[in-house]
Amino acid sequence: MVIESKQQMKPHRLIVLGASNVAKSLEVLLNVAPQMVPKPLEVYAAIGRGRSYGVASKFLFRGLPGILESELWPVLEKRNREAETSCVITDVGNDLLYDQSVDQIIDWVEQCIIRLRQTEGRIAITGIPLSCVRSLAPYKFKAFRTMMFPRSRLQLQTVQERAEALDVRLQQLANDDDITFIPQKPEWYGFDPIHWKQARRPEVWHTILSALGHPAFNYADVRSSFFHSMRHWLTRPATRTLFGLKQTKVQPSIQRGAHLTVALY
Repeated sequence: MVIESKQQMKPHRLIVLGASNVAKSLEVLLNVAPQMVPKPLEVYAAIGRGRSYGVASKFLFRGLPGILESELWPVLEKRNREAETSCVITDVGNDLLYDQSVDQIIDWVEQCIIRLRQTEGRIAITGIPLSCVRSLAPYKFKAFRTMMFPRSRLQLQTVQERAEALDVRLQQLANDDDITFIPQKPEWYGFDPIHWKQARRPEVWHTILSALGHPAFNYADVRSSFFHSMRHWLTRPATRTLFGLKQTKVQPSIQRGAHLTVALY
């Protein structure tokens, strides 16, 4: 009985790499994951609005290092490798708007996978929302590009072609490396072509975690609202710049009771 009790208390790690979609739906994830993933649960998230996998990025007055350059990786190396781990790679298409080539993006994703393999956990990667990209109107693309990536001069056709190629490469990468590939469902998106609908975010996270082998549950009562998307807007990651000034914070920065912590990088 003592051995069984100790096994039950082993933490489960959930590692999430992504950009705006994860940042906007983090509160939803923190409501869905504890229903599916064993407790105590430790979430390690290298995320952020406008986040790039390989280069430093800025959103409004806030700057973040590329995911590969974040402090997540040395932290994971020091953590207990006996902990069961689940890994999610998403928002990969964000780097297309930074005019990164498909080859470069795939190289960054491969580097992330190599590092995540050290955790011996299962890995899932989401595809590109091709249905949205294919049907995106030029005026909407230009407005979105100007608002989110003001320095970009990419043309819609270029983005569409690269998105198609990137999705194919991600599927190939998943097949070759025994990674779970999760296609993006058209109904997850609405007027906004790259961000999950608020009402669909519980379903999205339920789909992702189910694909990683975690038991399903009735997520109909999980709330998702504008308040939820903004709740962690001011929560500090381990390192960032604000108005050009470097800020640091000891992690985890979020704790819910004795069984859920969240470290942001």
